[in-house]
Amino acid sequence: MALLALGVVFGDIGTSPLYAFQTAVALTGATDATGVASLIVWTLFLVVAVKYVLLVMRADYNGEGGIFALMALAFGGKPSAAMDRGFLALLMIFGAALLFGDGAITPAVSVLSAVEGLATVNAAWASYSLPVSLAILVALFYSQRFGVARLGGLFGPVMVVWFAVLAALGAWQIFLEPGVLEAFNPALAAELLARGGWGAWALVGAVVLAVTGAEALYADLGHFGRGPIVRAWKWVVFPSLVLNYLGQAALVRRLPEAALETNLFFLLLPDPHWRGALVILATLATVIASQALISGVFSLASQAMDLGYLPRLYVKHTDAESRGQVYIPVVNAVLAALCILLVLGFRTSDALAGAYGIAVTGAMASTSVAFAYVMVRCRGLAAWKGAFLLVALLCLDLPLFGACLTKLADGGVVPLLIAAGVGVVMLTWRKGRDLVRRSLDERGASLARLEQVAGDHGTGRIPGAQVFVLRQSDPDYAAARVLEQFRRMHVLPENIAILLLNSAWGKPFAKADNIEVRRLAGGLSVITADHGYMREPDVPLILRRAIAESGLELEESRVFYILAQELILTCPRRLMRRWESVLFGFLARNTLPGPDYLAIPTERLVVYNWMLRLQG
Repeated sequence: MALLALGVVFGDIGTSPLYAFQTAVALTGATDATGVASLIVWTLFLVVAVKYVLLVMRADYNGEGGIFALMALAFGGKPSAAMDRGFLALLMIFGAALLFGDGAITPAVSVLSAVEGLATVNAAWASYSLPVSLAILVALFYSQRFGVARLGGLFGPVMVVWFAVLAALGAWQIFLEPGVLEAFNPALAAELLARGGWGAWALVGAVVLAVTGAEALYADLGHFGRGPIVRAWKWVVFPSLVLNYLGQAALVRRLPEAALETNLFFLLLPDPHWRGALVILATLATVIASQALISGVFSLASQAMDLGYLPRLYVKHTDAESRGQVYIPVVNAVLAALCILLVLGFRTSDALAGAYGIAVTGAMASTSVAFAYVMVRCRGLAAWKGAFLLVALLCLDLPLFGACLTKLADGGVVPLLIAAGVGVVMLTWRKGRDLVRRSLDERGASLARLEQVAGDHGTGRIPGAQVFVLRQSDPDYAAARVLEQFRRMHVLPENIAILLLNSAWGKPFAKADNIEVRRLAGGLSVITADHGYMREPDVPLILRRAIAESGLELEESRVFYILAQELILTCPRRLMRRWESVLFGFLARNTLPGPDYLAIPTERLVVYNWMLRLQG
């Protein structure tokens, strides 16, 4: 698993030596090369090793990591509770949306920087960088359907070689210039920042490039678990990165003119005849770097759906041993389109560099606030200790985020616009669902009310049976749909079953498991069933099992299955703006109950939308 994590989680941060030190030392000059190395090494240690590995990665929600896992912890897994928390909920959503933006820009800049490096082998190849980059991006996003476990199995060995080369190149240069080891003294980094004045902001903005993949460690927690990620970081990634950054500083100390080179990293290899092979390896590594953010975005999208901040999309689980390994075709297609547009729009990695970093540093700051809140609210940390923890974490994050804000005019606004779009979608969906639920509650919709109506001898009944299918565990919400049908039609079928589907943890291939049946008055019953997360639920099979195990008086061949979705038809402007109701309606109409509609025979399937007129 640690090997797989190397190929999926650490690609982004592992390829930062290609450009991070070069960008920073170009601002300071060769005389401050050791100070730059010190600043990068201590930033890596404090941000990644201390903040994420030692602290934040311990806060998981059912094995999942990322900003939405913190939201689930903070609000007890109840998304409606988050909407009442104001600023904190908005901050978490903003942080998650920023990671979506970073997930779009990271593959573009990584692939471009890799392919442009091939021009150092042959200048004539420079004209092919754009079409080759597009071809690699298409292949990368197409391969996502095979799952991160298989991709990690391919990428992992490549990244092992990559980190070994990083360490070897750096160690050789340190051997030639051992004085660079004084970079371990943090006073050098502090002195460099103090001398820089306002110009230090630009330097910090360059150093951010060394930690842009840090949030992926936490976002990908559900893919591999904390143990393998921590072991890979401790024994492979961190030592290799430190050795390479020190090696680049050592090279600049020996050859000051190297600080002006645009391909400083490749000069670490003394023999120019082998640089072609190094460029090819770097190309593979930077392509792999894109995977860290892509898989992290899949995890975030899946968590957003679980918490009710995105409509239910088709999620394909790609590994039976880890519930967190998912592939979401719609999200993959959107990311692919954005990446291709970014490559076509900016055309070079230098042009994209201005947009790189601002999204992930904003997400890191949001994570710090949410983590401190969770530690106080859920883990029993004293309030004063939580305040101290928050201040300490923000002292790391806010300078990095502030430095990246200086890049807004150079393209930094692009990931912010993407994040704004994602945030609007999430907030609008959550707001619309809450308004629909509130409207149904105001009509007295509940399971108890439905039982009362069904048991009333004056209620009109018609022959037949209907099964209302929901992919959640709230019987009151399902009852609201039945009552809405009764309000409109003034009759109920003789037999009504509410089927609540839950995805079972730890049982990837279960077809129908843990079936519970509650019989209520008036031919009403509630069925709760688990299904394996590696397969979509087979609703007819679950119903047959429920009939066989509980003796329900239902004739399965005559049952009609109801899949209903409420839409907002009209809504007072003070509750939802016109554009919000239009967006919510579009999202709701395109929410798919499941592949092939949960294996329900088409002749017994009823799919409809209730059009609601909200009052207020």
